[in-house]
Amino acid sequence: MTNAGASATPFARNRWPRARVTYVIQGAHYDRSVYGAAIRAWNRTGQFKFVAGTRAHHQLTLTTSKATTGEYYQLAGITFMTGYNNGYYTQGLVKLLTRNFWTYRYSYWDEVHVAEHELGHCMGLQHSTDRRSVMLADNRYNGISRADIAAVRLRYRLPVGEL
Repeated sequence: MTNAGASATPFARNRWPRARVTYVIQGAHYDRSVYGAAIRAWNRTGQFKFVAGTRAHHQLTLTTSKATTGEYYQLAGITFMTGYNNGYYTQGLVKLLTRNFWTYRYSYWDEVHVAEHELGHCMGLQHSTDRRSVMLADNRYNGISRADIAAVRLRYRLPVGEL
């Protein structure tokens, strides 16, 4: 699915009601550092804001898993989003798959790029074929590109459900 000439980074019909979401991070200090770096990178773009929530009140849960079988086979991260029938997300869950990081020798910055990629899904971005995009399906080397930023900007300017 492409966005009519908008950017090289495609996005979904669904999105949050605003370009802002609350989160909690579950995990060890190192994992919190990885997520924190990814959150700061996206927040610096000025197109979307990730805001720390509380254990009782948050929209995104950012966590890790050591699973490496089934749907997690060879993946570095996975994102699950849920929402209303009106097209707005209501909550999300992101898992960074730490055993695969170790198995495939990911560096700290490779892990941060995976977290940036998964947060991109949380905002409504989809996989890109652009080799420079953080949303490249098998990305671990690329940070957030101009096309990724443009896609977030457009996603939150267009009405929900519109591509």
